[in-house]
Amino acid sequence: MKKDLDLSRRGFLKKSVVGAGALTAGFAGGLALPQTAHAALGYLPADNSHLLDVNMVRKYAWYHYHANGGCMNGAASGLIDGFKDTYSGEGTDWDQIPSGATSWFKFGSGGISCWGTLCGILNGCISALGLANLWSPLANEVLGHYCETEFPPRGLHDLFNDPTYGWDTSYAPEPVPDDEVLAYTTAYSPLCHVSISKWCYAAGVDLNDVSAYANTHKNDRCGKACAYMAGYTAELINYYLVNSGVENPYQLPEATASCKTCHFKVSDPFTAQEHPAQCGLMDCAECHSVDAIHQGLRLIVEDVWTADGSGTVKNTFTSGDTIQYHVRFHVLGGGSCYVKTAKSKAKDGAGVKMLNLNKDETLGAATYDWMWSDTIEAGNATGTAKVVMHLKMLDYAGGNLLGDETMKHKFTIV
Repeated sequence: MKKDLDLSRRGFLKKSVVGAGALTAGFAGGLALPQTAHAALGYLPADNSHLLDVNMVRKYAWYHYHANGGCMNGAASGLIDGFKDTYSGEGTDWDQIPSGATSWFKFGSGGISCWGTLCGILNGCISALGLANLWSPLANEVLGHYCETEFPPRGLHDLFNDPTYGWDTSYAPEPVPDDEVLAYTTAYSPLCHVSISKWCYAAGVDLNDVSAYANTHKNDRCGKACAYMAGYTAELINYYLVNSGVENPYQLPEATASCKTCHFKVSDPFTAQEHPAQCGLMDCAECHSVDAIHQGLRLIVEDVWTADGSGTVKNTFTSGDTIQYHVRFHVLGGGSCYVKTAKSKAKDGAGVKMLNLNKDETLGAATYDWMWSDTIEAGNATGTAKVVMHLKMLDYAGGNLLGDETMKHKFTIV
């Protein structure tokens, strides 16, 4: 194996542009740029005259999962070996990519070093797609299909018994027959943590249980998922190479699409405060509650200011001047609510009330500007005056308090 792949340091250098001559030139006048150093390999071939044997990919993935390091390596090596088969004897760069025991793709096991993040099966399948520059059209389909598929998949035991594709149990165990599987679950998530935890709970198996019984069933579940998803990815590849497209493109679930109608990138900071943007296509409800509070209304006061009689912003006034008191606020969410001022007033330089700022209205989700007009009187004390704006939001007049906001603004009377 090592001889065939020529993975020694000397062999690798001979097959890349960073050979002895390039290294010498690098020390003389600067090292080669990374993109130049790796240009000799580039993307690996994939074309419609070299389609993958889907069942062989499944077999390879099952074997590598059990014999060579788990889920990511199982999926990636299964696909890589499938490509090696279909290009066998043609001397392509697929022959240079290690699989199995010497694979580059062992780090993703357990959601990347057992962190429970992206499932290693997905990481492996998409890594293999990346080698052939097929990740862009197909990765979305792999992720979506995984999230909505019941695991462990059925039928792998039948493949084990197929004389064309059966394998030696000295290398990988016999799959548990479908009628002996402890549980079938759908993850609705690409995360290892969610996927395996759901299954363990349904199967009544503790993830920490290292008994032969528990390990057999846990590894059977993930090994079957690995073999199935590697095979599904092979099917996607074959269809895409023949048709330049995807047969059944992944559709974002309706509930997730509904969440994204609010949670997307916006320039309005107040909308962003209520509906923070998200980047992703995962099922939102797997991690976030979608309840009345989440979907309810919210009040945000943006600004309070003073202006002259024409509405021009102004902060210094004298006796006889017309003064306007303004508040801009946002009602966010769905439905309608009742908004009113509460103990809102303008005070002169001595803290004496100049005007009660009273208003109430039933409102829907939007941005509002409320304004009151007054005149600076000769008896109003000079100095630093202020506006105290306190808004309350209720579900209806006299109903339950949903929120309240207070903001102050200072101005000067001379």
